[in-house]
Amino acid sequence: MQALSPRSFGSSSGVRGEANAESTNLYARWRAPTGLLVLHRPLRYVLELSHSTYLGSQADILGFNHLTSLGAGLEIDTGAVTKLFSRFRIVARYAFGKDISGASLGLALSF
Repeated sequence: MQALSPRSFGSSSGVRGEANAESTNLYARWRAPTGLLVLHRPLRYVLELSHSTYLGSQADILGFNHLTSLGAGLEIDTGAVTKLFSRFRIVARYAFGKDISGASLGLALSF
């Protein structure tokens, strides 16, 4: 569980506030070889799952308390062709909760 306490500070007299940001989160990623080679290294598929429950001051402020995300993508090991980064990953994700849903495309580099 995370507990953060954002507050106004300094001379910001126009706006003052305080919040108790708490959430519980579950995150999992599965990577496995596809059997194909790309750039002389195994191409991997990636599956992701994320679930967040918002507590404290965040609870129901946006109209939902739970958000789940499912993702799938590919990961290329670039170690044979560059020393700048070791892997490149692209993952499409679908997020959903009570009365909310959306999709995203993520790009990542591992150093």
